[in-house]
Amino acid sequence: MSYSMARYSTARYTVKEAHEAPWARRIALFFVQLLILTVLLHRFASLGTPAAINLIVVSIAGLLVAIAIAVFSIVRIWFGGQSGASHAVAAIFVACVGLALPAYYLVKAARLPMLTDVQTSPEEPLEFTTLNTMRPADANPLKDPDQAQIDAQDAAYPDLEPMELERSAPEVFSIVHEAVDRLGWTIVVSEPPGETGVGRIEATARSLIMGYTNDVVIQVKGDDAHAQIDVRSASRYGRHDFGANAKYIGKLFAEVTAALEKGEKTVLEQAEPKKEDAAPPQAIKKRAKKSGKRRRSGD
Repeated sequence: MSYSMARYSTARYTVKEAHEAPWARRIALFFVQLLILTVLLHRFASLGTPAAINLIVVSIAGLLVAIAIAVFSIVRIWFGGQSGASHAVAAIFVACVGLALPAYYLVKAARLPMLTDVQTSPEEPLEFTTLNTMRPADANPLKDPDQAQIDAQDAAYPDLEPMELERSAPEVFSIVHEAVDRLGWTIVVSEPPGETGVGRIEATARSLIMGYTNDVVIQVKGDDAHAQIDVRSASRYGRHDFGANAKYIGKLFAEVTAALEKGEKTVLEQAEPKKEDAAPPQAIKKRAKKSGKRRRSGD
């Protein structure tokens, strides 16, 4: 009996741990922390976008390596009987958490065309004046789209077109300016429509998570009865905007539409005649009953 127990004890303590599993967990934790730090430094500090993109690519590659090492260690544990499966599972879980957001953008990249410049009138592209000189030297060049890019935009965003309103150009320009302010974009140029009937706004918009900068130019042209809003949004860096530029234009148009609906509702409310204040019939009846009780009590 004692001999068998000794063999069991010896066998229990001779089980080796798969050394790859703890390393996989450490690698996954390191690159998740690097990914989070990169996002924070780019969003709230002075880390440049090209450096941030490179660090994100490195972090994604490191997380994939961690998953590969963890899977290899699980295979060794399965066939060799080593310990350390919990480390391998933890590594895969941490790496998948870190890869969740990149995987989301990877799906969008597969569904959307590779565009970094989107506009409501690509056949007559708007020109950046001030922002063109403010863009960094290594930013994406601002070029007029070719026919292939125009076709790709039309296929991906068929509803993206200028907004036409039956209002005066100065009024529409004021509404657009207020909409840009509400969206939190930084206005660089604001030129109301003058004698030419053409107004311009140039602004920068930053993405919520990473803080990527997109340049936006808005043109409002028309007369005293009609106005048209054209918008162009261009990413400064990257080969793919993941639909961000079209989303910025959609947000602006939605904000303008909401302002117009709110203004029409306010005008209708002001036009409604005010009803005279009158006591509800039930309240009059109650007062009459109470006064009757008082007369009977006085008798």
